[in-house]
Amino acid sequence: MIDLGLARVSRLIQHTPQTWKAIHVAGTNGKGSICAYLSAMLMSSGLSHARFTSPHLIDRWDCIAVNGKPVAEAVFRDAEDVVKQRDREGRIGATEFELLTATAFEIFHRQKVEYGVVEVGLGGRLDATNVLQQKAATVIAKIGLDHQSFLGNTIEEIALQKAGIMRPGVPCVVDGSNQRSVLQMIEEHAREVGAELHYPEIADLSEALSGENLEPHQIQNMACAHMAFRLACPEHSAPLTHFLPALRNMQWPGRLQRLDIQKLTGRQQEVLLDGAHNPQSAEVLARYVEKHFRAGNQPVTWVLAATQGKDMDGIFGFLLKPGDQVAAVRFGPVDGMPWVKAADPVEVLRLAARHGEQKTAMHNAGDDVKDALTWASQAAGNGPVRPTCSLNRTPTTHLPAMPPSHLIVVCGHAIWLGGPKNGWDETEWLIESYKKGETPTFIEHIKAGVRLLSQDERSVLVFSGGPTRKETSLSEARSYYNLAVANAYFGLLPSDSNLLSTSRILLEERALDSYYNILFSLISFWRHHAAWPDRLTIVSHGFKRNRLVDGHCAAIGFPLDRVEFVGFNPPGVDGMGGLAEGGRPGEKAEAMRGVQLAMGQWAEDPHGVGDELAGKRRARNCWGVQQRLFGDEAERLKSGVDARVLEDGSEALVEGGRRPWAAK
Repeated sequence: MIDLGLARVSRLIQHTPQTWKAIHVAGTNGKGSICAYLSAMLMSSGLSHARFTSPHLIDRWDCIAVNGKPVAEAVFRDAEDVVKQRDREGRIGATEFELLTATAFEIFHRQKVEYGVVEVGLGGRLDATNVLQQKAATVIAKIGLDHQSFLGNTIEEIALQKAGIMRPGVPCVVDGSNQRSVLQMIEEHAREVGAELHYPEIADLSEALSGENLEPHQIQNMACAHMAFRLACPEHSAPLTHFLPALRNMQWPGRLQRLDIQKLTGRQQEVLLDGAHNPQSAEVLARYVEKHFRAGNQPVTWVLAATQGKDMDGIFGFLLKPGDQVAAVRFGPVDGMPWVKAADPVEVLRLAARHGEQKTAMHNAGDDVKDALTWASQAAGNGPVRPTCSLNRTPTTHLPAMPPSHLIVVCGHAIWLGGPKNGWDETEWLIESYKKGETPTFIEHIKAGVRLLSQDERSVLVFSGGPTRKETSLSEARSYYNLAVANAYFGLLPSDSNLLSTSRILLEERALDSYYNILFSLISFWRHHAAWPDRLTIVSHGFKRNRLVDGHCAAIGFPLDRVEFVGFNPPGVDGMGGLAEGGRPGEKAEAMRGVQLAMGQWAEDPHGVGDELAGKRRARNCWGVQQRLFGDEAERLKSGVDARVLEDGSEALVEGGRRPWAAK
């Protein structure tokens, strides 16, 4: 839902101090790049800062960065939970973007940053970000026609909405390449508000940057960012050339981004990815393509995705030429932005035909991005390939380098609630009393899963375990993932890895016992990757090997010659589940006797559908988590798995039924 206004978001952030100075950036095109340039300048000056840009490229939290690095999911969700609770308790009814904005400001405050770089979401005057209280500078980038249904039917009306971010006495930097009527509207509003306007000197900068191989719009955006930085941080002012090393290393995903897709399609040449989302940005992209890729009027192969309601006809008018080839694809749902809908590839190709493309040079890839890129690579030969989409979702970012074939399951045993010790203090955990002293073992399980993931590029790691404690709705799976992120993946993966977004890390948050740890994880793998794994590795307590492998895997029908097991036992417990020498008697001994009893129960009831084992699951299901294997009958039929619904509403495998994961 888009519902502009400041009343709701003002209530949401009334308990979030804005102790940081803000640089607020509005515009139609270029504002994301300006924010990125500002972030690079702040970083190179040693100033702590955070950045909030929208829309997100993959996950909601990737639109918030602290000191140049995307915020960890665990940090984001903790702040988001606080904001959503305020929304519920205050009955505010905030929109998705208002909740996201308040979450960003909450994180800025918690991280104690000095500066916040904030991109306007939509418009300016009534945008949720316009509740900023300590603006050090504002920026108005290039303005074009976009979102007319919300901002006005003329470019001058839109400019007035953008100019609404100005504040009395706060300097405002304006992109002087805007058309004259836009500049006049901005200047008139600045006089009314009492804001001083600043226009970057482009001619001198262009000469100084002549050897940098920059496009005109990049120089314009860089100049706006540099002037805003000098105005907001006068004590750190320096010539733009001083910041060039930092700016050269800056990458802004989805804008003139070169990608290597050889592992995916076999194509050796790089492709260019750009999120041109309106005619103005399409014109810039077209000029870039003309300059770098249409030598001798060479045709270009395009992979196109678009958002419903965008001016596709105007965009294609700049991009497409007769002789070009076009693959159309539909992007998936955008997390946190349900109003964003993908255009039908049929409509995309119909418009492409109106611009001179032949039917034999077009391909409808439906929802399959890999198919679109493969077709384009083959059709292009050695010619250029340009994936382009209206920037709400970049379709290529969800693709793994190689199809996954190895499932790693880390079974959950407890819940890490978060805390400054990142799990190394047992008081941060929610555990049963008999598990005292076991939390380092749980961390070893998590670490082992991450290590296995790092060693096999075709593997997928699943943290498995539902919300099993009435004290919190946090699942075992998500708490394990949060701990891995908080510990920077234990140095085994790049610290800024976001493998959750590529489905190389999955969270299975329904399992209430070890049997369903495996079965639900198998189905999660299939659901995300449209295939069953060839190999399975299970990480758990060492003494549970027989139950998990010889018992559960055999019952589920996963071939045991393709199963590996990695086990770590708690202190004082031997490999059979008994007390090791020096182990503590009492509660732990009683718990181990319970483990031995369960072994017998599973031997008699391999699928856990009888009163004893199913009753234990129901007792653990304090949050009423749905226990069906599949979302509906259509998904079950598609899976090829024979399953049946039980009286309590859960679902179980049919004894002797089809097991597609075994047919390898």
